[in-house]
Amino acid sequence: MFLALLLVSAPADAKDLRSRIGVGFHEQFGNVTALSIRGGLPMPKPTNNLQLELDIGADLAAVTDPKFFAGGRVLYSVVAEDNMNLYLGAGAGYLVDGPSGLVRIQPVAGAEFFLFGLENLGFSVEWGVNVDLGATWGVETVGSSPAIAAHYYF
Repeated sequence: MFLALLLVSAPADAKDLRSRIGVGFHEQFGNVTALSIRGGLPMPKPTNNLQLELDIGADLAAVTDPKFFAGGRVLYSVVAEDNMNLYLGAGAGYLVDGPSGLVRIQPVAGAEFFLFGLENLGFSVEWGVNVDLGATWGVETVGSSPAIAAHYYF
């Protein structure tokens, strides 16, 4: 009887971010910590989370080497669990890191998790690729430095 109970899975409630606004910060998209606002779009099922994200950040202490970032992303949850969402995303933004600016394109995969008892506070980590287009171009991986993001959802 006990073995039969272990084999039967209980239905899980996914972390539903539809029609919710998340406000927080991260530095996974630009080279500077950015204010981040995520908005969940209405979807037919709670396991489908589609979010639009806007980011803006500046390093005001850098007088000789200014840093600025502004951009946006689209994030789609491919796996939604009780306290974690795995997502894929794509974004584009404008980055100034020194005397010139460049356009950054970023495909990304990430995990956003919610601690038990703090259901409105999400922490995320991401992996992906930054493709920089400007006077010079470059490709680098995302997630090589320990940067996290945090969002509080209303």
